[in-house]
Amino acid sequence: MSTRDRNSRRNIRIRKVRKNRNLRVIFICIISLLIGFYILEYIATMEKPPLGITFNIVLGCVIIAVSLLFIYLTVKKQYFPKKRRRTNHVFLEDQLKEMDSTN
Repeated sequence: MSTRDRNSRRNIRIRKVRKNRNLRVIFICIISLLIGFYILEYIATMEKPPLGITFNIVLGCVIIAVSLLFIYLTVKKQYFPKKRRRTNHVFLEDQLKEMDSTN
């Protein structure tokens, strides 16, 4: 088995692990999103909710905002990765040789 085959298998395994981790994060965020909606829609509209109406409204909104932010960042990282830029390496010795040869 060549090194290239091992590296490609390792990369495939790493991608699967990352994808499973990202799916788990998205699933947890969806559950917390539903909890936030439940707090905002049902508990905050009760006549006398525990800890007060304002606290429950703020708590529900914060949970929803944080879970949506995590979903956005996870999807962006998984499906829209940064493109790597190729850099041209410039060696000063080569430039000096070229300058000397032209003079």
